Amino acid sequence: MLTVEGKKFDWKNIPLNFCVEGNAKDTYGTARVYHKLLKELEERKLGKLYEKLIAPLTMAFRDIEFEGLEIDEQKLEELGVELQEKIVKAERALRDAAGLDDEINLNSTKDLIKIIFSLEKKDKEKDYTVVEDFGLGLYPFQFTKKGAPSTNEETLVKVAQMVEEEFVSRGLKVE
Repeated sequence: MLTVEGKKFDWKNIPLNFCVEGNAKDTYGTARVYHKLLKELEERKLGKLYEKLIAPLTMAFRDIEFEGLEIDEQKLEELGVELQEKIVKAERALRDAAGLDDEINLNSTKDLIKIIFSLEKKDKEKDYTVVEDFGLGLYPFQFTKKGAPSTNEETLVKVAQMVEEEFVSRGLKVE
């Protein structure tokens, strides 16, 4: 099916000369855009990235789209179980190292904020700020649109790097 300006056309009902002309125009336009974009990639020093990574991946994704992807369901299930065991083990190690009880939900943004950051709260009745130090007591360096400390991936990676650097500076082993 071909849709042009909201109208649907079936290829088999379109005369061959129109199909040939339309395909030729598409090919010509695609080639012009390709060369223009390739030139722009080269100017931005991204030509090698396109050539070595993006173009081959495009072909691989095309093959997957047309041919499908065979998945070993048993192996996938085994990997899922293995990863779940690693997650549980890592959570247990984190809880033990940080002295966290099972009440703390490591998947909760609010609980992560309590574990990682110092929170400043303006006391509405009094004219001062209360600082609550929990866990690591770090000052939030990134915030959400609503002003809460961020716990997005970028922030958590930075926190992990900071903790690792602190461990190394104290001569502790980091795994």
